Order: sequence, then structure tokens, then C-alpha cells
Amino acid sequence: MSVNLIYDYSRTGDFEMKVTTFFGLEEVLEKELMQLGGKNIVPFKRGVSVVGDLGFLYKINLCLHTGLKVTIPICKFDANNEQELYDNIKSIEWEKFISNSDTIMIEGVTNSEIFTHSLYVSQKVKDGIVDRFRDKTGARPDVDLLHPAFKVYVHIYNNEVTLHLDSSGDPLYKRGYRSDINEAPMKEVLAAGLVKLSGWEKHLLLVDGMCGAGTIAIEAALWANNIPPGYYRNDFGFMRWHNFDEKLYDTVYESSISKIKNDKVEIIANDIDLPTLKKAVINSKNAKVDDVINCTNFSFFDMQPTRGGGVVILNPPYGERIPLPEDETVRMYKEIGNKLKKDFKGFNAWIITSSPEAVKSIGLRPSRRIHLFNGSLECRYLKFELYDGSKKASKNPDTMVRR
Repeated sequence: MSVNLIYDYSRTGDFEMKVTTFFGLEEVLEKELMQLGGKNIVPFKRGVSVVGDLGFLYKINLCLHTGLKVTIPICKFDANNEQELYDNIKSIEWEKFISNSDTIMIEGVTNSEIFTHSLYVSQKVKDGIVDRFRDKTGARPDVDLLHPAFKVYVHIYNNEVTLHLDSSGDPLYKRGYRSDINEAPMKEVLAAGLVKLSGWEKHLLLVDGMCGAGTIAIEAALWANNIPPGYYRNDFGFMRWHNFDEKLYDTVYESSISKIKNDKVEIIANDIDLPTLKKAVINSKNAKVDDVINCTNFSFFDMQPTRGGGVVILNPPYGERIPLPEDETVRMYKEIGNKLKKDFKGFNAWIITSSPEAVKSIGLRPSRRIHLFNGSLECRYLKFELYDGSKKASKNPDTMVRR
């Protein structure tokens, strides 16, 4: 019995990669990969498949704003019971990837009536790998759950087993600029996705009126000035591989850094809570974008835009992280609608929320609804076009200049 490898370290040229993202950001990720030079791009649920070479693998880990993980499919086979799973795993030429002195980690996901326990699947895969090394060399790789040299994802659907090699290490949302990593309610990848979905362009004013730790504003600044999100990291999973080409990575890194711009951008990150705002200030300094982000300490309802036109992004309290009585939540959303109509005419406002009932009290009709998840919370990302005057009046023939 032998399983054919789709990919191994000795292979040169192009190969397939799978990039995962949050639900609802697939189209944004697809566009990013296209702009970075990806080939054969095919979206799937919560991810995008792309083809490129080793340098492209390094580049997308370093430069993607909306990618969570970059993995490489290494093999696929059928298994109808636990013994077949073990035997197939043991038959794979793992020595093409690692030695018995390397460390490994296995993570499994199952959707199968045959294999019902993902932890048990992970254990069987690990057994197959280490037993092959023990039989051939008398020694076996150790398990490392923090920084393994070789992390494998096992996915089983019915009896079809697919193995992916993780190239990223820590998820790509772990940029490295946050000082409050244990308290972050919104992942950086989602924040970057919100900015891109909003249609904001860097010549426009961007207002994050309830900024929390400043993630949305910082991700907007990174994108506007072409700063690679991986700029702050010094560790990726592929750096522990036997085929890691440090010279090639340095070339990719220097090329990406050389494209950083220092354009004039106006971003306001505002929060009513001063201790929270101080985290936003620290994070923006860590990200080296404090020169383009103006952190202000007001109630959103007391804010006034510094100039006309732009984009407002709001991530109001949902009631989950900051408990709010239902009537208070409804009242807050009503006040948000009144504030937007009164002081943000000419802007596009975007609100992400998990409270569909509260949205009804805004008093504005959304022109676009996008289905997203913020962690485990099912959310809607809503666009409100705030016309200077009514939309009806702007389209009324009687208001047009006749020639």
C-alpha cells in the first residue's frame, strides 16, 4: 500500500495552496490573491484555492489582509475504517518532509459516520507518522503543540481523507501589533475585510466611531499605505521546513517593504471609554500608523466630522461582550440613526451587528446587507447611504437643472 504525494519539499515550480478566511470574505480574499499574482484562483466556502510557487507562498503569508491560514494539500486517499486510515498514513513517505528529530502537530476535523471523533483521528494520524519513523530509524518525532516544525490538518468527509500542510504557523490575524491580544473582540482579518467591503478609498475620511482597541482603523491604515500585515511578525510555519529558502524569503520581504507608502490619510478612531482608547493609541503606535490615525475620546453622539464625505464604520456593543438591556440597545441604535442623518450627510455608513431587532430602530433602510461572522456571532454588515437631502429629492426631475 502506498499513497501518492500531491506535494513534497523536493518539488519545484507551482503547486496548489488553500487560503482560509472568515465566512463572507471569500470574494475580498479572491481579489487580493489576484492582485498578488495568484493563478487558477477558485473560491470555496470560507476560503480560496490558488496556484503559485514557493516565493508566492512566502508573499501571501506576508501580505494578505484577509487570509487566516495558508495550507498546502499534500495527499488524498480513501479509508473505510481506522486500520485503513493508519496503514495509509504509515505508507506515506514522511521522510520527504521531516526527520525523526523534528516536531509535529496534528489537527483533525471530521464529517463522517465512520470517523466520528476528531481527536481520535488526530491520534491515529500521529501514530502512523511516528511509527513509520520508529520502524525505519529507531527514533520518532516529538509532538509540539506550540511551534511544531510540521503541522498537518486532517480533514475527513465520509471516507475521503485529505491532508494539508500548514505554512502559516500562528493564524495570520495574529499580526503582532496588538497589546491586548487576550481581549480582542474582533480579529484583524475581519476588521480588514470590513474596510475593504466598505469601499473606502484613502483620499476619503474614515471614521470609526466606536473603535475599541482600534483594529478597524489600524487595518485601514495598513491597507492605505501598503504595509504588509505580516511586517510585524518574525515567525511563520514555513520557516521551520527543510526547504525554507531564507534568501528567497528575504527577497520577497524586501520587495514587499519597498512598496510601503507614506501617503496622507485621514482616519479617526474614536471611543467614549478612555482606558479602551489608550489601547488603540498603543496599538497604532506599535503598528507604526499613529501618524495617520487620530484617536479621539468622545461619545460618538458628540462627534462632528472634520470634513464632508467619507465612510463611517460602526461596531456597536452587541449585548454579548458588553451586556445591555434590550430596550437600551434599541434606544442606542435609534440614536445612531438620528446622529448619522443629522451630522454625516454625504457619507456612507456601515454597521456590523448581531442584533437584527435593534437594526429596525435605526430608521434608515440599508442599501446592502452582507452576512458575516464575528467569532461565533452571526452578524449582518449593513450599508446606509446618507444623502445630502433625501434620496427621492436627488432623483426628482423637478430638482434637476433644465437645459
